[in-house]
Amino acid sequence: MTSSSPPSEVDMSTTVSSSSDSDLDSTGLNTRCSICNDIFSIPKLLGCFHTFCQPCLEKVKVTDKVTCPECHFDTYLGSDGLSGLRQDYTVSNIMELSTLDPCSIHCTGCKSKEANVVARCFDCANFLCANCVMAHQFMHCFEGHRVISLEDLQINKDTCSSEKPVNCPKHKIDVLKMYCKTCAEPVCKECVLLDHGRGHDCQFLTEVAESEIQMLKNLENCARIKIEDLRATAKGIGVSSITLQTQYHKAQNDINDTHDFYMAKLEERKEETLKELDQALNDKQAAITTRAQNIQECLNSLYQGIQFVNKLLNNASVTECLMLKTFVERRFHNMFTFLPNLDHQDCSEIEFVSNYQAIQTGVRNTFGYVSQGNDSLFRKTTLAPVCPTIDHIPTCQAIEHLLSTTTRLSSTGNIFDEPPNINVYKYGGNDLMLPSDQYNTWSSGSDIMSSSLDVLSPTPSSGSHVSLLCPLTSHVRRHKMIYHCRFGEFGVLEGQFTEPSGVTVNAQNDIIVADTNNHRIQIFDTEGGFKFQFGECGKHNGQLLYPNRVSVVGSSGDIVLTERSPTHQVQVYNQFGQFLRKFGANILQHPRGVAVDGAGRIIVVECKVMRVIIFDNVGNVLNMFSCSKHLQFPNSVVVNEKEEIFISDNRAHCVKVFSYHGVLLRQIGGEGITNYPIGVGINAAGQVVVADNHNNFNITIFTQDGQLINALESKVKHAQCFDVTLMDYGSVVLASKDYKLYIYRYM
Repeated sequence: MTSSSPPSEVDMSTTVSSSSDSDLDSTGLNTRCSICNDIFSIPKLLGCFHTFCQPCLEKVKVTDKVTCPECHFDTYLGSDGLSGLRQDYTVSNIMELSTLDPCSIHCTGCKSKEANVVARCFDCANFLCANCVMAHQFMHCFEGHRVISLEDLQINKDTCSSEKPVNCPKHKIDVLKMYCKTCAEPVCKECVLLDHGRGHDCQFLTEVAESEIQMLKNLENCARIKIEDLRATAKGIGVSSITLQTQYHKAQNDINDTHDFYMAKLEERKEETLKELDQALNDKQAAITTRAQNIQECLNSLYQGIQFVNKLLNNASVTECLMLKTFVERRFHNMFTFLPNLDHQDCSEIEFVSNYQAIQTGVRNTFGYVSQGNDSLFRKTTLAPVCPTIDHIPTCQAIEHLLSTTTRLSSTGNIFDEPPNINVYKYGGNDLMLPSDQYNTWSSGSDIMSSSLDVLSPTPSSGSHVSLLCPLTSHVRRHKMIYHCRFGEFGVLEGQFTEPSGVTVNAQNDIIVADTNNHRIQIFDTEGGFKFQFGECGKHNGQLLYPNRVSVVGSSGDIVLTERSPTHQVQVYNQFGQFLRKFGANILQHPRGVAVDGAGRIIVVECKVMRVIIFDNVGNVLNMFSCSKHLQFPNSVVVNEKEEIFISDNRAHCVKVFSYHGVLLRQIGGEGITNYPIGVGINAAGQVVVADNHNNFNITIFTQDGQLINALESKVKHAQCFDVTLMDYGSVVLASKDYKLYIYRYM
């Protein structure tokens, strides 16, 4: 086998640590724009803390946002456009210091590199030469700009030790001396009177400067701590990358081992099938030889009879002939009644029946799958290991199960259809004998459903005994059914699924689907049209984490759902998808099936621990009992008006009925009739409908006492089925492993 090379490793720690501490401590005395590589002209600060010239930003602006040329961070603009961006005072101050050296900076107004800078405009944030100063004095476009010569600025610095005054952006002549703590910005007196008056906490800037500056320092310290945390995380990611490579190579070896095992099992199955073929050939040849011998014996008897009649007619008198006439007639009559089987095709027919569709689907489901863990940041899809009929069994066992069930050798042309070869069945502790005439009727291929034999529904004895409501090996003739609606596909968009684990319907026949790996609930109309969805990944109220099964409160339409590991709890939403409550996380361990009775009580069945828990509608535990002695793998539950709990048991091939107090009442179905059931429901007529996916998708209908009423099977095969639910008008909804839902009509 060939395999593609693994992706290259990424050293995250090296990448993240490229920004050293020395970079953080540097002053960054840069007076040039990285776009034009010239002295800053009207320096504007973007949301990513990068500074560029306003004229340069005009060239890269796109409608209502500016994308940083260095880090590609988007800064969205307000109604003032680029003029509304903050001025980078640090750059202006650094450039002001640079004016002490006349050769280090030139005029940013006219861009003349030969003219000396003599003044600074605090409104357009430019350093001006003498010509630009004159232009500011006489041109109307610069009217109101505050221009101060560099000499006056230097004198102010030398004579005034207090904070350098900054003029208000709105009121040009007023200095920012106040600080509005409500709006968290410096303001002037005019601003206090006009915009920051009543209700605003305004104080002198000198009084709050120390505390506010301390908050900036705290932000810096928090940023440094965050850097250390991210660096430590980056080192962990580097270790994860190495671990990923190790697991990748291990997975490669496991795939190769699985392939080798699969091929070995296929080879074994091939040899077994060839032996079955040889045995079938020998049986057919023996049958042909026996049939030829019988014909030859009849021919010999006829020839001998002819010779005897000739001898009698030629050598005996009439009276003597008549004395033997009756004897001769009887003998010839026996030979005349011999009728050889003229169906020569029955002797010569032998074929191997393949099921390519089942093999293709089975290989996909049993070979194995690539698991990416539970990290929602990286997981694209999550495929569960499945088996055509049994959940959660090891891959190698699943392969053996698949190879033993997907193909069968048939010498009669009727696959999977053999009459039972015994006429004794176990009922309780006694042997149940079939009358010979009824057994012959069954063996001859008559429809068991029309037989008068009541072996499928014997009368139960006293309360301690449980009735076995069907033989261990029985074959029911099933009517064909086809689906009339199909919808869904793989994906994360509306109407798409990654694992439709649970399905139910409400009073309006809306189809409610638990899309497990997408952490949401989707609702569709009766024809599969998408209506709405709710839920997102998380553990908070209104969030879902692997919703597994779903049911509906009949009186209110509230949606009740269970979540599997790690939360293993019950959540309740109203019919519009609004969160109501959640409970059971400290009680439930492995919730599998959920149902709601007419009184609003919530019944949850747990697998692995084999337990039933009954909650009231707000989450209080009403009763709890263990079923470990009676259940093997429960997967669905429904209740009736008599407070009886019907639980389908996948591995016991039946439905078991309990009281609300945990008493086992009876069993419905059994192996050969309800093989590996996937769900149970009670329709509007009060009939118990059991669904299974053994060989075909099968529907078997019983009375609530367990008497068989009808049986159907689908014309198409499904790889694996998650859950089923009943709709009005005699339809059943099937959630399948192929990310689709099918609606079958069974009545």
